[in-house]
Amino acid sequence: MLIDVLRPEAWDEVNDSVKTYLGLEPKVRARAYRGLAQAIYEISQGTAHFMAHKRAIGVIKGQTPVFENLLPYYYKETYEVNVRSHTQMNDVKEWVEGLKKETCFVMFAEDHPVTGELYPFADELDRLLNEKRIFSFRISHARHFSESVEIRPYTVRLCSFSANAAVAILGERFRSPAMVVENMAWDKEEFLQELQNARAEKSVNPALVTQFEKEISQSAELYFKPEATRLYDRSVCIFKDVSAEALAESLFKKLGLSSDEGWQKMSSTNMCYWSGTKMFRHWWEPEPSQELLRGLLVIGPDLLNTKDFAKLLISSYEEIKQQQSWSL
Repeated sequence: MLIDVLRPEAWDEVNDSVKTYLGLEPKVRARAYRGLAQAIYEISQGTAHFMAHKRAIGVIKGQTPVFENLLPYYYKETYEVNVRSHTQMNDVKEWVEGLKKETCFVMFAEDHPVTGELYPFADELDRLLNEKRIFSFRISHARHFSESVEIRPYTVRLCSFSANAAVAILGERFRSPAMVVENMAWDKEEFLQELQNARAEKSVNPALVTQFEKEISQSAELYFKPEATRLYDRSVCIFKDVSAEALAESLFKKLGLSSDEGWQKMSSTNMCYWSGTKMFRHWWEPEPSQELLRGLLVIGPDLLNTKDFAKLLISSYEEIKQQQSWSL
Protein backbone atom coordinates (compact mmCIF):
# COMPACT_ATOMS: atom_id res chain seq x y z
CA MET A 1 0.00 0.00 0.00
CA LEU A 2 1.30 3.44 -0.91
CA ILE A 3 1.57 5.98 1.86
CA ASP A 4 2.26 8.98 -0.31
CA VAL A 5 4.75 10.87 1.82
CA LEU A 6 8.55 11.05 1.80
CA ARG A 7 11.06 11.30 4.61
CA PRO A 8 12.91 14.65 4.24
CA GLU A 9 15.85 13.38 6.31
CA ALA A 10 16.74 10.94 3.50
CA TRP A 11 18.26 13.76 1.43
CA ASP A 12 20.32 14.98 4.39
CA GLU A 13 21.65 11.46 4.87
CA VAL A 14 22.63 11.28 1.19
CA ASN A 15 24.41 14.63 1.48
CA ASP A 16 26.38 13.52 4.54
CA SER A 17 27.39 10.30 2.82
CA VAL A 18 28.45 12.14 -0.33
CA LYS A 19 30.62 14.51 1.70
CA THR A 20 32.34 11.54 3.35
CA TYR A 21 32.72 9.65 0.07
CA LEU A 22 34.31 12.64 -1.70
CA GLY A 23 36.58 13.37 1.27
CA LEU A 24 35.53 17.01 1.55
CA GLU A 25 36.94 19.38 4.15
CA PRO A 26 34.93 19.79 7.37
CA LYS A 27 34.01 23.42 6.64
CA VAL A 28 32.32 22.65 3.30
CA ARG A 29 29.07 20.78 2.67
CA ALA A 30 27.63 18.74 -0.18
CA ARG A 31 24.18 18.61 -1.76
CA ALA A 32 23.00 15.86 -4.09
CA TYR A 33 20.85 16.55 -7.15
CA ARG A 34 19.28 14.67 -10.04
CA GLY A 35 21.56 16.11 -12.67
CA LEU A 36 23.31 19.39 -13.35
CA ALA A 37 20.26 21.28 -14.64
CA GLN A 38 18.38 20.67 -11.40
CA ALA A 39 21.45 21.57 -9.35
CA ILE A 40 22.02 24.99 -10.92
CA TYR A 41 18.27 25.74 -10.92
CA GLU A 42 17.90 24.97 -7.20
CA ILE A 43 21.13 26.74 -6.22
CA SER A 44 20.45 29.89 -8.24
CA GLN A 45 16.71 30.19 -7.58
CA GLY A 46 17.07 29.36 -3.89
CA THR A 47 19.73 32.07 -3.59
CA ALA A 48 17.68 34.63 -5.53
CA HIS A 49 14.71 34.09 -3.19
CA PHE A 50 16.89 34.06 -0.06
CA MET A 51 18.81 37.20 -1.12
CA ALA A 52 15.83 38.99 -2.64
CA HIS A 53 17.27 42.42 -1.85
CA LYS A 54 20.11 41.83 -4.32
CA ARG A 55 18.70 42.41 -7.80
CA ALA A 56 21.68 41.83 -10.09
CA ILE A 57 23.44 38.71 -11.37
CA GLY A 58 26.31 37.95 -13.73
CA VAL A 59 26.53 35.20 -16.36
CA ILE A 60 29.43 34.03 -18.53
CA LYS A 61 27.81 32.67 -21.69
CA GLY A 62 28.88 30.44 -24.56
CA GLN A 63 30.30 27.71 -22.32
CA THR A 64 27.43 25.44 -21.29
CA PRO A 65 23.72 24.91 -22.08
CA VAL A 66 22.61 24.68 -18.44
CA PHE A 67 22.18 28.45 -17.99
CA GLU A 68 19.89 28.94 -20.98
CA ASN A 69 16.55 28.19 -19.30
CA LEU A 70 17.39 30.20 -16.17
CA LEU A 71 17.83 33.65 -17.68
CA PRO A 72 14.21 34.37 -18.73
CA TYR A 73 13.15 34.39 -15.06
CA TYR A 74 15.70 37.06 -14.14
CA TYR A 75 14.82 39.22 -17.11
CA LYS A 76 11.12 38.92 -16.28
CA GLU A 77 11.75 39.88 -12.66
CA THR A 78 13.72 42.93 -13.86
CA TYR A 79 17.08 41.84 -12.48
CA GLU A 80 20.08 43.59 -13.94
CA VAL A 81 21.77 40.75 -15.81
CA ASN A 82 25.42 41.34 -16.70
CA VAL A 83 26.16 38.89 -19.52
CA ARG A 84 29.64 38.46 -20.95
CA SER A 85 30.82 35.91 -23.51
CA HIS A 86 33.75 33.77 -22.39
CA THR A 87 35.50 34.88 -25.59
CA GLN A 88 35.59 38.43 -24.17
CA MET A 89 37.01 37.57 -20.74
CA ASN A 90 40.41 39.11 -21.42
CA ASP A 91 40.50 41.24 -18.28
CA VAL A 92 38.71 39.37 -15.52
CA LYS A 93 39.41 41.96 -12.84
CA GLU A 94 38.01 44.78 -14.95
CA TRP A 95 34.76 42.83 -15.51
CA VAL A 96 34.37 42.00 -11.81
CA GLU A 97 35.04 45.62 -10.83
CA GLY A 98 32.22 46.62 -13.18
CA LEU A 99 29.63 44.45 -11.44
CA LYS A 100 26.93 46.22 -9.44
CA LYS A 101 27.41 46.33 -5.68
CA GLU A 102 24.11 44.48 -5.23
CA THR A 103 25.17 41.56 -7.47
CA CYS A 104 23.88 38.37 -5.86
CA PHE A 105 25.86 35.76 -7.81
CA VAL A 106 27.77 35.01 -11.00
CA MET A 107 27.39 31.77 -12.99
CA PHE A 108 30.16 30.37 -15.18
CA ALA A 109 31.70 27.08 -16.29
CA GLU A 110 35.19 25.69 -15.72
CA ASP A 111 35.16 23.39 -18.76
CA HIS A 112 33.26 22.70 -21.97
CA PRO A 113 30.76 19.81 -21.79
CA VAL A 114 31.62 18.46 -25.26
CA THR A 115 35.26 19.20 -25.99
CA GLY A 116 36.72 19.36 -22.48
CA GLU A 117 38.24 22.81 -23.14
CA LEU A 118 39.33 24.46 -19.88
CA TYR A 119 38.62 28.15 -19.29
CA PRO A 120 41.77 29.65 -17.75
CA PHE A 121 39.95 32.62 -16.21
CA ALA A 122 37.73 30.45 -13.98
CA ASP A 123 39.93 30.29 -10.89
CA GLU A 124 40.81 33.98 -10.97
CA LEU A 125 37.15 34.89 -11.41
CA ASP A 126 36.19 32.74 -8.43
CA ARG A 127 38.84 34.41 -6.25
CA LEU A 128 37.82 37.95 -7.23
CA LEU A 129 34.13 37.26 -6.65
CA ASN A 130 34.88 35.92 -3.18
CA GLU A 131 36.86 39.06 -2.37
CA LYS A 132 33.75 41.06 -3.22
CA ARG A 133 31.49 38.64 -1.29
CA ILE A 134 29.57 37.73 -4.44
CA PHE A 135 28.52 34.10 -4.73
CA SER A 136 30.49 32.20 -7.36
CA PHE A 137 28.48 29.38 -8.98
CA ARG A 138 31.03 27.43 -11.02
CA ILE A 139 30.02 24.50 -13.20
CA SER A 140 32.39 21.57 -13.61
CA HIS A 141 31.30 19.15 -16.33
CA ALA A 142 34.34 16.89 -15.97
CA ARG A 143 37.27 18.82 -14.52
CA HIS A 144 36.44 17.66 -10.97
CA PHE A 145 37.32 14.08 -11.90
CA SER A 146 40.97 15.04 -12.27
CA GLU A 147 41.45 18.33 -10.45
CA SER A 148 40.27 19.74 -7.12
CA VAL A 149 39.89 23.48 -6.54
CA GLU A 150 39.77 25.62 -3.44
CA ILE A 151 36.21 25.96 -2.15
CA ARG A 152 36.22 29.52 -0.88
CA PRO A 153 33.51 30.85 1.47
CA TYR A 154 31.31 32.25 -1.34
CA THR A 155 32.00 29.43 -3.81
CA VAL A 156 29.57 26.74 -4.95
CA ARG A 157 31.13 24.18 -7.27
CA LEU A 158 28.50 22.19 -9.17
CA CYS A 159 29.96 18.91 -10.36
CA SER A 160 28.31 16.65 -12.94
CA PHE A 161 28.72 12.89 -12.49
CA SER A 162 26.05 11.57 -14.87
CA ALA A 163 22.82 12.66 -16.50
CA ASN A 164 21.04 11.78 -13.24
CA ALA A 165 23.63 12.71 -10.62
CA ALA A 166 25.28 15.99 -9.69
CA VAL A 167 26.86 17.27 -6.49
CA ALA A 168 27.09 20.88 -5.31
CA ILE A 169 30.04 21.55 -3.02
CA LEU A 170 29.15 24.52 -0.85
CA GLY A 171 31.44 27.13 0.66
CA GLU A 172 30.90 27.97 4.32
CA ARG A 173 29.03 31.23 3.63
CA PHE A 174 26.41 29.63 1.39
CA ARG A 175 23.17 29.26 3.35
CA SER A 176 20.40 29.37 0.72
CA PRO A 177 17.59 26.90 1.45
CA ALA A 178 16.70 23.98 -0.80
CA MET A 179 13.54 24.24 -2.89
CA VAL A 180 12.03 20.86 -3.81
CA VAL A 181 15.01 18.51 -3.85
CA GLU A 182 14.62 17.38 -0.23
CA ASN A 183 11.04 16.31 -0.98
CA MET A 184 12.12 13.85 -3.68
CA ALA A 185 12.73 10.13 -3.27
CA TRP A 186 16.38 9.40 -2.41
CA ASP A 187 18.30 6.15 -2.09
CA LYS A 188 21.70 6.69 -0.49
CA GLU A 189 23.34 3.51 -1.77
CA GLU A 190 22.02 3.99 -5.27
CA PHE A 191 23.30 7.57 -5.50
CA LEU A 192 26.73 6.69 -4.14
CA GLN A 193 26.98 3.85 -6.65
CA GLU A 194 26.21 6.34 -9.44
CA LEU A 195 29.10 8.52 -8.28
CA GLN A 196 31.42 5.53 -7.97
CA ASN A 197 30.58 4.31 -11.48
CA ALA A 198 31.20 7.76 -12.94
CA ARG A 199 34.57 8.11 -11.24
CA ALA A 200 35.64 4.62 -12.35
CA GLU A 201 34.92 5.46 -16.00
CA LYS A 202 37.00 8.66 -16.04
CA SER A 203 40.72 8.48 -16.66
CA VAL A 204 43.22 11.08 -17.80
CA ASN A 205 46.15 10.07 -20.00
CA PRO A 206 47.85 12.97 -21.79
CA ALA A 207 50.45 10.73 -23.43
CA LEU A 208 47.80 8.40 -24.88
CA VAL A 209 45.70 11.28 -26.23
CA THR A 210 48.70 13.13 -27.64
CA GLN A 211 50.06 10.05 -29.39
CA PHE A 212 46.71 9.21 -30.99
CA GLU A 213 46.21 12.77 -32.21
CA LYS A 214 49.68 12.73 -33.74
CA GLU A 215 48.84 9.52 -35.62
CA ILE A 216 45.46 10.81 -36.84
CA SER A 217 46.53 14.36 -37.75
CA GLN A 218 47.10 13.62 -41.46
CA SER A 219 43.51 12.40 -41.93
CA ALA A 220 41.53 14.50 -39.46
CA GLU A 221 41.55 18.08 -38.24
CA LEU A 222 42.47 18.26 -34.56
CA TYR A 223 40.10 20.40 -32.52
CA PHE A 224 42.80 21.63 -30.14
CA LYS A 225 46.04 23.38 -30.96
CA PRO A 226 49.09 22.18 -29.00
CA GLU A 227 49.02 25.17 -26.62
CA ALA A 228 45.32 24.78 -25.73
CA THR A 229 44.19 24.34 -22.13
CA ARG A 230 42.08 21.19 -22.09
CA LEU A 231 41.19 17.97 -20.34
CA TYR A 232 43.05 14.86 -21.45
CA ASP A 233 40.21 12.45 -20.72
CA ARG A 234 39.20 12.49 -24.43
CA SER A 235 40.44 13.15 -27.92
CA VAL A 236 38.48 15.56 -30.12
CA CYS A 237 38.92 15.40 -33.87
CA ILE A 238 36.95 16.55 -36.91
CA PHE A 239 36.35 14.71 -40.18
CA LYS A 240 34.83 17.57 -42.17
CA ASP A 241 34.04 15.71 -45.39
CA VAL A 242 32.16 12.73 -43.89
CA SER A 243 29.40 12.02 -41.42
CA ALA A 244 30.90 11.25 -38.02
CA GLU A 245 27.98 8.93 -37.26
CA ALA A 246 28.59 6.84 -40.40
CA LEU A 247 32.32 6.80 -39.68
CA ALA A 248 31.76 5.59 -36.12
CA GLU A 249 29.36 2.84 -37.16
CA SER A 250 31.89 1.58 -39.70
CA LEU A 251 34.58 1.60 -37.03
CA PHE A 252 32.42 -0.31 -34.55
CA LYS A 253 32.03 -3.16 -37.06
CA LYS A 254 35.81 -3.43 -37.39
CA LEU A 255 36.14 -3.52 -33.60
CA GLY A 256 33.37 -6.10 -33.18
CA LEU A 257 31.27 -3.71 -31.10
CA SER A 258 27.54 -3.16 -31.22
CA SER A 259 26.32 0.39 -31.71
CA ASP A 260 25.31 0.62 -28.05
CA GLU A 261 28.72 -0.61 -26.89
CA GLY A 262 30.58 1.71 -29.25
CA TRP A 263 28.66 4.86 -28.41
CA GLN A 264 29.35 4.32 -24.72
CA LYS A 265 33.06 4.83 -25.51
CA MET A 266 32.71 7.55 -28.13
CA SER A 267 30.37 10.43 -28.91
CA SER A 268 29.70 13.00 -31.62
CA THR A 269 27.88 16.24 -32.29
CA ASN A 270 26.44 14.75 -35.48
CA MET A 271 22.73 15.56 -35.59
CA CYS A 272 21.80 12.18 -37.05
CA TYR A 273 23.28 10.54 -33.97
CA TRP A 274 21.25 12.78 -31.64
CA SER A 275 18.11 12.85 -33.80
CA GLY A 276 17.82 16.53 -33.02
CA THR A 277 18.70 19.95 -34.37
CA LYS A 278 18.88 22.19 -31.26
CA MET A 279 21.58 20.52 -29.22
CA PHE A 280 24.58 22.80 -29.64
CA ARG A 281 24.43 25.92 -31.77
CA HIS A 282 22.14 28.01 -29.52
CA TRP A 283 24.64 28.17 -26.63
CA TRP A 284 28.12 27.31 -27.94
CA GLU A 285 30.42 30.28 -28.68
CA PRO A 286 32.01 30.78 -31.11
CA GLU A 287 29.05 29.17 -32.85
CA PRO A 288 30.16 25.87 -34.42
CA SER A 289 29.57 25.42 -38.13
CA GLN A 290 27.31 22.72 -39.50
CA GLU A 291 30.39 21.14 -41.06
CA LEU A 292 32.11 20.92 -37.67
CA LEU A 293 29.04 19.47 -35.95
CA ARG A 294 28.58 16.87 -38.69
CA GLY A 295 32.14 15.57 -38.51
CA LEU A 296 33.22 15.94 -34.88
CA LEU A 297 34.13 12.83 -32.87
CA VAL A 298 34.88 12.70 -29.15
CA ILE A 299 36.82 9.52 -28.31
CA GLY A 300 37.37 8.14 -24.84
CA PRO A 301 40.47 6.40 -23.45
CA ASP A 302 39.01 2.88 -23.69
CA LEU A 303 39.01 3.07 -27.48
CA LEU A 304 42.30 4.95 -27.64
CA ASN A 305 43.89 2.04 -25.77
CA THR A 306 42.69 -0.42 -28.44
CA LYS A 307 45.48 -1.92 -30.52
CA ASP A 308 45.90 -0.20 -33.92
CA PHE A 309 42.92 2.04 -33.16
CA ALA A 310 44.22 4.99 -35.20
CA LYS A 311 44.81 2.75 -38.23
CA LEU A 312 41.32 1.28 -38.00
CA LEU A 313 39.78 4.74 -37.74
CA ILE A 314 41.72 6.00 -40.75
CA SER A 315 40.74 2.96 -42.84
CA SER A 316 37.07 3.48 -41.92
CA TYR A 317 37.38 7.12 -42.89
CA GLU A 318 38.83 6.25 -46.29
CA GLU A 319 36.06 3.71 -46.89
CA ILE A 320 33.31 6.22 -46.04
CA LYS A 321 34.89 8.80 -48.35
CA GLN A 322 35.01 6.26 -51.17
CA GLN A 323 31.36 5.33 -50.64
CA GLN A 324 30.42 9.02 -50.88
CA SER A 325 32.29 9.59 -54.18
CA TRP A 326 30.64 9.32 -57.60
CA SER A 327 32.07 6.81 -60.03
CA LEU A 328 31.59 7.25 -63.77
